Amino acid sequence: LSAERGRHDYNEIIGSSSAMRKVFEVLDRVVETDLPVRIAGESGTGKELIARAIHKNGARAKRPFVSVNCAAVPDSLLSSELFGHVKGAFTDATRDREGLFAAAHTGTLFLDEIGEMPLVLQVKLLRVLQSQEFRRIGDDLDTKVDVRLITATNRDLEKAVEAGVFRQDLYYRINVFPLTLPPLRERREDIPLLAHHFLLKHRTKVGKRVEGFTPPAMARLCSYDFPGNVRELENKVHHALVMAQAEYIRPDDISVGRASASSGAGVDISRKFRDVKREVVE
Repeated sequence: LSAERGRHDYNEIIGSSSAMRKVFEVLDRVVETDLPVRIAGESGTGKELIARAIHKNGARAKRPFVSVNCAAVPDSLLSSELFGHVKGAFTDATRDREGLFAAAHTGTLFLDEIGEMPLVLQVKLLRVLQSQEFRRIGDDLDTKVDVRLITATNRDLEKAVEAGVFRQDLYYRINVFPLTLPPLRERREDIPLLAHHFLLKHRTKVGKRVEGFTPPAMARLCSYDFPGNVRELENKVHHALVMAQAEYIRPDDISVGRASASSGAGVDISRKFRDVKREVVE
């Protein structure tokens, strides 16, 4: 179901498909290094889970793991979030603040959705990777830092470089060890394993002793494309548990419609996450 190879523990990563076996093989190699890793994959494929597995099985396992989603923090605050600031550096800086680079010192810093990072911050990040030091906003002194950097994105960074919205020199710095996660539709044989895992995870929360899925219910899950990938599958299983009225989940308990490989065609994933999210919310 999951993988544990020698001293490498990937127990939280569920999958036995050929696509996931290739991921485990890459993990076996990358955890033995301290190189920067860039994880590519669609939203919901488990990029942070993979980043945590790399940290957990590496030499920095007992050190901090710090995660930040670059798309979730406003551009105006992201610099302070990453590098910190000194008291009085700007209007709301009422005290010194340690940034996430300092918090991750000797450990791992995971920058999710790095493709959304503005160019001005890309320059600062490149300097940290080159010199292993940074300067807090408003500070006169540099701070030394020792972190392993893992980045992730669902954007095509090569196209972003060509478009001039992502620095080529930074791309080469973070792309030392690339790892691509397959979407769930390309590893459908893992859906039963994942669905049962999520059933066991959530059934106590809904207060029901549901034992599993009827064959037609599982067939319905396996025939769906899951544009939201593993995250969407977990949500569907959780919803089915709430709806279930019997010992086994039935097809009518599962809220999936028809889907195909083109089901996500209405969303241009090459655009900025913030812009697409705002339109969807509106």
